[in-house]
Amino acid sequence: MKRRAYLILAVCTAAAWISLPAQADIYQYVDEQGVVHFTNVEGGRIRRTVKVHRELPNPKAASAKEPSAESKQVRPDTIPASYSESINTACEKYGVDPSLVHAIIKVESDFNPFAISSKGAMGLMQLMPQTATDLNVKNSFSPHENIEGGVRYLRYLLDRYEGNLKLTLAAYNSGESAVKRWGTVPPFKETQDYVRRILAIYRGQGKSSLAPRYTIYVGYNPDGSLLLTDNPSNHPEKTLHRKMERNL
Repeated sequence: MKRRAYLILAVCTAAAWISLPAQADIYQYVDEQGVVHFTNVEGGRIRRTVKVHRELPNPKAASAKEPSAESKQVRPDTIPASYSESINTACEKYGVDPSLVHAIIKVESDFNPFAISSKGAMGLMQLMPQTATDLNVKNSFSPHENIEGGVRYLRYLLDRYEGNLKLTLAAYNSGESAVKRWGTVPPFKETQDYVRRILAIYRGQGKSSLAPRYTIYVGYNPDGSLLLTDNPSNHPEKTLHRKMERNL
């Protein structure tokens, strides 16, 4: 009888823990090669982790998770001042409309700098780990670094797709390879909804004039000769680096 009571107590305790609201605690650790990692799991095979963020339960989170993007544009006065400064600085640097970045961040993370997607995308502009590495973003949870990297990547995509905003947003969401495969916005519900929601906030028309700068990319041909181009999409198999920009 006593054993049965303990069993019932254990089951009830487990049920109580399961019913607790999920919390997005984030831990940071450095591996043997010196690479910084972020995880939502403490301990395990990792010897030492440092908690960098603890998110308290928010009863309104479920209803706020999927806001109606069509309802209204992002009001600048609702954006934290530190974010606005980083957004404006990065947009000025790379020649991107800040309103477009506001719309992307709204849909991507709803301005939560510690957001993590089920696929591992992180931060305000939801950078994938490999993308963050390519953009030299060392801490995707730093609003300034995340915005700098995200806007830089957005500028690259705008250049690649020659200002076509729909293709740019589709590539930002589903990847350049998916856009290349289909030759248009991929027929994925998530991607099509993503493009539609951002355009509804931004009030874009699918064709953007966001190309105020003339960007030159530099690489090398197989024979070692220097390659200069203003359209990286013509050379997808080559590693190209932005060399210079100037206003048109």
